[in-house]
Amino acid sequence: MKAEDIKLRFVPGTFKLSKIEDEVYFSKKYKNYISNSRFGLLDPAKDGSPEKFFKGFEDQGFKEFFELGSAVHELCLQPEYFAMAPDLGKPSAKLGAMADELYTTFTERPIMIEDIIRASNKIDYYKGKIDDKICSNVIQKCIPYWKNRLNYEGEEGKEMIHLGGYARSVVLGCVDALQNNNMIYNLLHPVYFNEQPIVENEQAITVDMEATMPEGQKYVFHIKSKLDNYVIDFDTATITVNDIKTIGRGVENFHDNFINFNYYRELGMYCGLLKLVAKEEYDINGFDIKSNCLIVSTRQPFNTGVYHVTREDLAKGWKEFLFYMKKVAYYYYKGYRWN
Repeated sequence: MKAEDIKLRFVPGTFKLSKIEDEVYFSKKYKNYISNSRFGLLDPAKDGSPEKFFKGFEDQGFKEFFELGSAVHELCLQPEYFAMAPDLGKPSAKLGAMADELYTTFTERPIMIEDIIRASNKIDYYKGKIDDKICSNVIQKCIPYWKNRLNYEGEEGKEMIHLGGYARSVVLGCVDALQNNNMIYNLLHPVYFNEQPIVENEQAITVDMEATMPEGQKYVFHIKSKLDNYVIDFDTATITVNDIKTIGRGVENFHDNFINFNYYRELGMYCGLLKLVAKEEYDINGFDIKSNCLIVSTRQPFNTGVYHVTREDLAKGWKEFLFYMKKVAYYYYKGYRWN
């Protein structure tokens, strides 16, 4: 069977543009939705396989760079919903993640060893090695943070981001650097002359895609994408997708990340889906589409930059997205199913 023998089409009426909180977007509710990142589980160059793809992401424990990246996104793109709390003494790294995981339990009742084991399994903090000594150490080092957080009132109407020490300073440094880069600021807050543009942050696109096999079998798959920021500019008839990227190296090394992490496929997929959604959601057709990566280094002095994604990379990414969808259909045809 060849890829060109499998026919794909989006199911009419299934495009949906909506705000979905991260907690829900990454929950079991959307477990069997296909995202760009999930394609990595199918990529043999990244040790992927059909088994891994249909199983989905396993809980891989706490990753500090995910925590930092999420906080930067929230403060830059959703300042009306999120704010940074003062340094309340949160422990660093995985112990800090344990402290957050156990905080609600602390406010309700004494912490038990079963609670610490449960949190340990989720965070991957001494997983499988929890004993009385480790339990005592966790409670002793987390109690000051728990008490400070309990007594901190926060900002009304906002979800507080709790980070301590170095992590907190990195996030604030990145946010400040992004906000003080005039080019980045203008991309996220565009000026206009005639008609006010549509500017949206953290919008999710969901849609169903139908695959028809050469023998006539039809399979329907759910797709999801979450866009950092997009701008529909009526003055210039342009749709622009902007994506904030943190990098642990200098911004001059970003092109390597762009290729190695398949950002071209991610943004090609985002732009292609948004262009289709714009017609249904906003009755817009024929607009040009562009994309930028808004980069900030997590190293001091938190240098920033704008990486303009080429039309060729967007086209390559969209083509690769469709190719991977055909691979998914092929493996489904061969009997693989969602776990």
